[in-house]
Amino acid sequence: MKKSLLLVGGAILASVVMTGCAGVGTNNGAVTLSGAGMNLYSEMSANAMLPQYAAQDAVVVKRDVKATAELKSIFTAFNFGDASYETLKAEALKQAPGATDLTDVKMDYKQSCICGINTVVVTMTATAIKYNK
Repeated sequence: MKKSLLLVGGAILASVVMTGCAGVGTNNGAVTLSGAGMNLYSEMSANAMLPQYAAQDAVVVKRDVKATAELKSIFTAFNFGDASYETLKAEALKQAPGATDLTDVKMDYKQSCICGINTVVVTMTATAIKYNK
């Protein structure tokens, strides 16, 4: 009886450690790299829209400005990259000279994981605007 309980417990522990968590976690549009243990292979996509606001007294400078950033994680122990909103916003505003803000912001996430090396590519698409004030 003890051997069978030990075997079942070992099988459950091995399945938890070997599968890990597949998925791109988001929190208010920001990426969260999560996972427990080694994930041998996964690939997925997700998206999010930031809450919209009425851009009053503003003119559209350029539609569909895009910015991309990449995050890497090795066994969830070593994380590299910057996909913060401010970094993506600055890159998107470079495409629309004179624009000061973004509206209609959409975030797309694509994650791939091979043998515990997790890569998340974040793409932000928005409309660049300039306030008249």
